[in-house]
Amino acid sequence: MAQHTFLVAAIMFFSILIGAAGFMLFEGRALEDAVIHSAYILSGFGLVEMPDSFAGKLFAGLYGLYASLFFLAAFSIIFAPIVHRILHRLHLDVDETAD
Repeated sequence: MAQHTFLVAAIMFFSILIGAAGFMLFEGRALEDAVIHSAYILSGFGLVEMPDSFAGKLFAGLYGLYASLFFLAAFSIIFAPIVHRILHRLHLDVDETAD
């Protein structure tokens, strides 16, 4: 489970870097402001402040959609070992060779 959590943390770090790069490029934000903006959106809190440019608003919207997918993927990756163990306990293995 620690490996799965580390994987999610690595993907989250990469996602925040992409978000920060987008805010720096489209909005001209400083690095620390761009990281705060992308971290807030990725965590689900939303925008810190409304972007000024059309490109910044478009990026923030698309990044918000990505953040929703990230949340679902992170939840799935972290809890996959637990669900897998429960299925083994209940003997609900799926036979992949069955027709």
